[in-house]
Amino acid sequence: MKKNIPLLAAFLIPLLIGIVICIDHEVFPFGDQCVLQVDMYHQYCPFFTELMEKLKTGGSPFYSWNIGLGADFISLYAYYLASPLNWLLILWPRGGVIEFMTILVLLKIALCGLTFAWYLREHYKINHYSIAIFGTAYALSAFMAAYSWNIMWTDCMILAPLVLLGMERLILEGRPLLYYITLSLSILCNYYISIMVCIFLVIWFLIYWVERQGLGKKAWMRFAGYSLLAGGTGAILIFPTAVVLGNSGAQGISVPKSVEWYFNILEELSRHFVMTETYMGQEHWPNIYSGVFVLIFFVLFLLNRRIPWRRRALLGLFSIFFVLSFANNMLDFLWHGLRFPTSLPGRQSFLYSFLLLIIAFEAFLHLKSTKLWNLVVAALCNGIFFVLAGYDQENFFPTVILVCGYFVILGFYVLGRGGIRKLMLIVGGLTMLGELIVNFDVTGLDTTSRTAYVEDREDYEKLLTVAKEEADRQGVLFYRTEELERKTKNDSALFGYRSATQFSSLMNLEVSHFYQDMGMEGGKNFYCVNGATPLLSAMLSIRYILADNGLEENGMLKLISSSGDTYLYQNQYVLPLGFAIDEEVVEAWDHEHQGEIGVQNELAYLLGAESQMLVPVPSVSGPGESVVDVEEEGYYYGVYEKTTVDNVTTTIGEQRERSYTKVSHGYILDFGYCENGDKIKITNKENETLALSVYQLDFSAFETAYETLSSRPLVITSFQEDRILGKIEMKEAGHLVCSIALEEGWTLLVDGEEREPEAFGNAFLSIYLEEGEHEIELRYRTPGFRFGALVSGTCLGIFVLLMIFRKKEEREFKCTNKGTDKEVYSFHQ
Repeated sequence: MKKNIPLLAAFLIPLLIGIVICIDHEVFPFGDQCVLQVDMYHQYCPFFTELMEKLKTGGSPFYSWNIGLGADFISLYAYYLASPLNWLLILWPRGGVIEFMTILVLLKIALCGLTFAWYLREHYKINHYSIAIFGTAYALSAFMAAYSWNIMWTDCMILAPLVLLGMERLILEGRPLLYYITLSLSILCNYYISIMVCIFLVIWFLIYWVERQGLGKKAWMRFAGYSLLAGGTGAILIFPTAVVLGNSGAQGISVPKSVEWYFNILEELSRHFVMTETYMGQEHWPNIYSGVFVLIFFVLFLLNRRIPWRRRALLGLFSIFFVLSFANNMLDFLWHGLRFPTSLPGRQSFLYSFLLLIIAFEAFLHLKSTKLWNLVVAALCNGIFFVLAGYDQENFFPTVILVCGYFVILGFYVLGRGGIRKLMLIVGGLTMLGELIVNFDVTGLDTTSRTAYVEDREDYEKLLTVAKEEADRQGVLFYRTEELERKTKNDSALFGYRSATQFSSLMNLEVSHFYQDMGMEGGKNFYCVNGATPLLSAMLSIRYILADNGLEENGMLKLISSSGDTYLYQNQYVLPLGFAIDEEVVEAWDHEHQGEIGVQNELAYLLGAESQMLVPVPSVSGPGESVVDVEEEGYYYGVYEKTTVDNVTTTIGEQRERSYTKVSHGYILDFGYCENGDKIKITNKENETLALSVYQLDFSAFETAYETLSSRPLVITSFQEDRILGKIEMKEAGHLVCSIALEEGWTLLVDGEEREPEAFGNAFLSIYLEEGEHEIELRYRTPGFRFGALVSGTCLGIFVLLMIFRKKEEREFKCTNKGTDKEVYSFHQ
């Protein structure tokens, strides 16, 4: 047990630091804050909630209806949820997902410290408390400060030191177990960040091979063979994700046509300064801080002749390559798996921190052989660098003061003996920890209000129960629910209901394009029913609406319940999951080239309307405000030219108010039902002129179109997450259209015979049916899952066989290579 105390310290120190910072930042239960930030707020917490429900209730692992119009769950699991630690959700109480994720963040920070310290102990054959300090530096590096909320990445940060240690054992000792397990686990946890780990791994292997030229061909064979086996083991998740990504906004590779440099190298290196603000924007600045002491140790490493010149040269060149990679578009493109990251730049920076901390640790281990002139040269190099890189930055002086303090400590150490040296080691170690704590407290673990995130949960649960009971009473097996004002675009996963909105990198891009064509909100990785007219809401099977006010009741929406400040409305015009459209309508309707109003008016006309469904009415637009005088009661909508305005507020009459967010995305503004004499005021705080065109719904035209669609409904007789049964009576031939995204995983059977689905609007599942009554069956299985599982199972089986057959060979290998290539360092006495 005693020999493991440094490793225990490497785990507990970052953990305790994280807890103290949570207390300082008033994170629940120490205050009203939570660590939900960026995608953790909008994606991870909802998706974790959905995973918890599937684990607890035994839901289908293949599909989820609580994510957008429906989503493949295997690929979503692979992309967002594949950490083995997440399976602990099955033991966690409902309603505590935020706390589970907070603990998970702290645990992963601590595990990073542990695995890095374990690498140092095993590689350098040393078991001193210094490994805990350097492990803490890795755990609290700028990558973790910037991306701790992105918990799908941090598993790879934990595993990277173990993967590299496993590689060393594989090529130096012929022991593949650690390498295969950790690399396979890394790929399964997050294939995307594992691309960067694998690139680093190849370079690390080449450095080892150059350093140890007697390794021979067997090292190459072992490295290549077990790397392929580990990659193949991840196929069970890689293949399905690749298929689903092919339909998403992440599809395609755009190779840069020319070389570009993002920024000045010295400016980039100034991000090593203490308390450098983390960056997650579009300008590619990497998060590379891992302690300013690495700047000193880097120079001492290059100057120390006790370290073989070949190793100094190789690691020095690797560091330069990393620095260039952050600044150069071609290298950045390669590191990120032949893609340019959409914000969140320098995602390989944790590996750069690993490299610099390895260099710093080797320099630290050779302090006994460090000369005074080495310190002088290091001080000059650092001084020149600080002046050139960042003398005008706010954190320049704190960094210089820290570095000067380190040089004083190192000076006493080099000139001192015995007790002085031991004292300086303690003082230096405490100073390093102090620096890391202050930096992480200032730059890491941002928070948001927990109360604001969970305040409506109980009200939602009550009203969603009411909606289910009402639907059950009416014999409705499938319906969707939406919100007028939502917390996230994944609220349906967060609160457990079916919707027509989602935000995910795996989202079907064709659905987003369709939404945008119809005047609804859409983008590269999201689609949202904001902007849906009654006809579109009906086609998307939106039966219930959650709102934050009780003033929305009208001829279309009926108020059926309320809880707290949340109100539940039932849509009086809703279609089932599937409905029939005449072939002539499908062929004639152009949904792409007529603008959001024209395309809906044409659809209504093709469905039998004798007049325009959306009729233009006068409006006046000026700086900061547009005004509509309502001369006839009815439903009103606004369309505007492209704008940079994000937030708009509308007041209707004397009481009713609506807020609209992300208006710059360009969707129809739904003003709801307005009475004769009402004044609609549309305002924005930016005082910009919103060039607004306003339309009134011709109710009779809408009702005609709706009745045409509802005349031939798909009657669902059985509904499960991955299997739907139904009947439809076709009075005449036409197309069955389902509000389900057309994706490879769906199998469609008509009267027991498998048929190839077609696309409606380039986005939705459809099939042509002859006149008569038809039995419809829809089944879903994740595309690529079976083949991926076969490949993974085969690779795992091969590895097990190799482990069985290699036992004898490994014993012989150990005997013939006993004592070879041991890197032992005597520590400071």
